[in-house]
Amino acid sequence: MGQVSSERGASRKSSSEVFRSILDRLRSSDRRFGTFASPNAYITWQRSSPEEWLRHAPEKLSFRAYSATGQVTVTKPMRQFLDALRRSVVARREPPLHHAVFFPTERMVISQLRSAMSAGYLALPITFWLFTHWMDDHAAPAVARWSRGEPDTPAGKLVERLGAEALGGQARKYGDQWKWQFGSRKGSRQFDLDMASSGQRANWSLPYLARTLFSLRSTGDIADVVTVFVEEPEIHLHPRAQRKMVEILALLVHHGFRVVVTTHSLTVVYTLNNLLQAALLGDEVMAPGLPPPELRIRAADVSVYAFSERQAPRQLMDEERAFIDEAELGRVDEELSTEMNVVAAHLDEAK
Repeated sequence: MGQVSSERGASRKSSSEVFRSILDRLRSSDRRFGTFASPNAYITWQRSSPEEWLRHAPEKLSFRAYSATGQVTVTKPMRQFLDALRRSVVARREPPLHHAVFFPTERMVISQLRSAMSAGYLALPITFWLFTHWMDDHAAPAVARWSRGEPDTPAGKLVERLGAEALGGQARKYGDQWKWQFGSRKGSRQFDLDMASSGQRANWSLPYLARTLFSLRSTGDIADVVTVFVEEPEIHLHPRAQRKMVEILALLVHHGFRVVVTTHSLTVVYTLNNLLQAALLGDEVMAPGLPPPELRIRAADVSVYAFSERQAPRQLMDEERAFIDEAELGRVDEELSTEMNVVAAHLDEAK
């Protein structure tokens, strides 16, 4: 909200208009959010702890969207909160602490935005621009400090190792240019990031971001409760690399960050199930082949839902067994297995 309020012309808009502008640009730079409403949607959310938002935030926030007109209206408490938030950002009466970071699927475009001209060809949502702003203002300076030999946190060092194992290297920013660095520390090599593979370009920023979060927490430069939203951590990745990405997210959860993930990958579910089951052993049980204690996550800290257009979201997490029902994503594999059996049967008949 504070970043968008600083855009050109935003000072002439009311807080409600700024909020509508944010909603309208969530998934597109030129589409109205209200067109998704069916037909008149009323959306409300409630904070789960006093530390989650700023001190003057009400317990609940809500707004209404109309599909027929594309309009969005906010309730009075919401409008008052937005006004107070904008005033605090302008007056700097409160530290501009981050409470959430969104990790969008469009993240792989970062390495290709080399000029204003290239940016003009892409109608990207506001989530992408806020993400690149966060990376430039917070992540890049942090990694520059580590490159100069300044100390990293223990969790940050683990993230660096997991990210390098997953992607075969790591990103570095030199001036305005992103580079992909790989190889041993003594014999490392690098090239322009836009020459890296699609999986590397799409996911290098996840370990980059996670390391920065641990660093900012150690210096008190982020809020007590930070939520990390990640769209499809598996995109363009080999299953082994997907596993490492999930382990980085699990490390964040283990250290008290809140992580919200969307996925279409069974590998993500399999990895989570292993980490959940390992947590039942307790941190004192360690052996070769077991996930290390710092990656294990408790069932009480995990919720999993299946979303469908035809029915309400369904909970897939069995907290008592610390297990995620895999059938939702595994149904296609079962169908393929059945199909293979049918094909094999006909092949036997043809012999």
